[in-house]
Amino acid sequence: MMKQLLHSFLVAMVVLVPGLPALAAGSATLSLGTATYEAARGGHFDVTVQVDPHGESLDTVRAVLTFDPTVASVQSVRLSGAFDRVAPGNYYDNATGRLSWGAFTLEGSVTAPTPFITVTFLALAAGGGNIQISSDSRAISNGEEKINTAQLAQASIDVVEAPEAEPGVALLIMESRTHEDEEVWYSNREVQLAWTELEGESPISAYYYSFGTESDAEPNVYLDGSTKELDLTAPTDGIYYFRLKGIQEDGRETSVASRTVRVDITSPNPIELSVQDDKILVGESAWFTFATTDETAGVLQYQVAINDSEFQVQVSPLEMEDLPEGTYFFRVAAFDRAGNVIYSGVSLRVYPEGTDLSRPEAYEESGEVQAIAASLQEAAGEITNNRTLLITVVLGALALFAIIYSARKRKNK
Repeated sequence: MMKQLLHSFLVAMVVLVPGLPALAAGSATLSLGTATYEAARGGHFDVTVQVDPHGESLDTVRAVLTFDPTVASVQSVRLSGAFDRVAPGNYYDNATGRLSWGAFTLEGSVTAPTPFITVTFLALAAGGGNIQISSDSRAISNGEEKINTAQLAQASIDVVEAPEAEPGVALLIMESRTHEDEEVWYSNREVQLAWTELEGESPISAYYYSFGTESDAEPNVYLDGSTKELDLTAPTDGIYYFRLKGIQEDGRETSVASRTVRVDITSPNPIELSVQDDKILVGESAWFTFATTDETAGVLQYQVAINDSEFQVQVSPLEMEDLPEGTYFFRVAAFDRAGNVIYSGVSLRVYPEGTDLSRPEAYEESGEVQAIAASLQEAAGEITNNRTLLITVVLGALALFAIIYSARKRKNK
C-alpha cells in the first residue's frame, strides 16, 4: 500500500512541479492553434493549446506557457478536450508572464489528438510579443514522461491600437442584474443583460449580439433597435461573453461592447476522503486526507465537522489528536467559487489503550503521511523561493495524489 501511495504522490509531483526530472521521454507534442494572434488594444483573443499523443497513451497533461506581460494578460482558462478533470495547483501570473495549467482523465488513456485548454487573453498595449510553450510542460502516461521537448511551439502576438470612437457614433454601456461582477462566479444560468445608449448623431435602428464562449465572436443575432434588455440562458457551465453592437440609421456601426458572465451550477467532483486507520487507540493521532477538483469555478475551500459539531475551514492532510474513546463520524464539505458544495464522510473508532487491534507487523502510526511530508520537503527545494507558488504546488500535489490513488484503489477492488 505504501508503494502504491508514494507512486501516486510522485506522479502528482512530476505533473505539478516545473523542473523536476521526468522518468522518460516520448513523442507526444503540445502545439498552439495558430502561428499569429491579432487583436486591438483592449480586446480579447483566444489561444488553444492542443495535444497530439503521436502513438503515446496519455492520462495527464500540464501546459506551461510564457508570454509577454506588457502586451497581453490572461483573463481565463477553460478545458476544451479529452482531459476532463482539472488538476490542482493550476495558476497564472500576469506579472511575470507565466501560466501553468494541468488536467487529467480517469476515463482511459488518450491516444488521439485533442484540444487541451483555451486561454483567453486581454490585449494590453500596441506592439508585438510571443507566446511560448515551455519545456516545463508535461505529458504523462502512468507516471512516465512522454513529451517531446524538441517540438515546442510558439506564436507571435500582434496588438494594434484600438480605433478611436468616431464622432457622432453612439456608445453602449452594459450591465447585468443577475451577474453583477464580471470576476465573480454565479450558480445561475439565467442571465439578465441590459444596456444604455449614449446617443450619437443618428438613432440606432438595430442591434446585433453574440453570446458564447468565444471572446472575440462577431455579433450576428438581430435585435430591434428599441430593445434595451435581454434575457439569455447559458447552456452549460463556463465563461460566456455577451458582445453587442448597434447599427445607426445613417449606416454607421458602434464599437462592440462586451460583458463577461461566469456560470457554474455544478457541485465539485466527489471528494476523495480517507482515514489512514479507522481503528486507533486512545492517545494516537487520527490522520485524514481529502481532495477533489472542480472543472469550472475551481475549489475554494474545505470545511470539516465531527459528529454534530459546526463545520470549520480546514486543509488536508488533517491530524486530530487526543480523541477520547468512542465512535466519530468525520464529515467534509468542498465548496467551489460559485457556492456549490459536495459532502463526504467516514467513520473512526477510538479504542481504550491496550486493546488488540490485530495490526500488521511493523505497523507505524502516520508512516504514510510522514513519507509524503518527506517527499514534499525534498521537492520544495526544487521549486522556487516564491512562497505563494510553493503553497499552491504543495497543496495541489496533496490533492492530486489523493485523487489518483483513490481512483486506482477503486479499480483494483
